[in-house]
Amino acid sequence: MEHSVSLYTKVLAGLLLLTLLTFMQPSLYHLMPGPTAGVQLLIAAMKIGLVGAYYMHLRSEKAYLKGYVVMALMILLIFFVIVGIDVAHS
Repeated sequence: MEHSVSLYTKVLAGLLLLTLLTFMQPSLYHLMPGPTAGVQLLIAAMKIGLVGAYYMHLRSEKAYLKGYVVMALMILLIFFVIVGIDVAHS
């Protein structure tokens, strides 16, 4: 499927706006470090979704390939949780 330049330009503009929001969020909303990290991770997840869907062309792939990507992300999340638990108990 051929994507137009305007679509990629819109996605790039979205990524740049989300990056700007990433830098401005701590000064706009004075939250404690925990909630700030949560908001930053949410913004990062949105950017990951845009890059994966459009630049990596996952939006137009078959379901089994999308499943592989989700499985890899779940394994990565499990490793992060294990390391977080280990760091919290040391």
